Amino acid sequence: MRRIGSTPAERGSVGANNCPDVLELEDGDFLVIGKLHLLTAPEEERMNEVGASIGEDESVVLVPRDCILAAAKQLASEGGVG
Repeated sequence: MRRIGSTPAERGSVGANNCPDVLELEDGDFLVIGKLHLLTAPEEERMNEVGASIGEDESVVLVPRDCILAAAKQLASEGGVG
């Protein structure tokens, strides 16, 4: 397992309860740590409009933009994002 992107501390996290992160598993899949997000009615409507849905075994997780951008930047520099 390895971290993708910057550490929570590098992104300004100072508390144990504010540590969004992206981790890559040995098989190439990713674990994303974020806050459990309960969809609002407008968010749910917009998801339906774009054809997105949440399976019974899935959860919505909110991940701060800076965390995702740091991970995407690292993956792109490694040639891992098309």
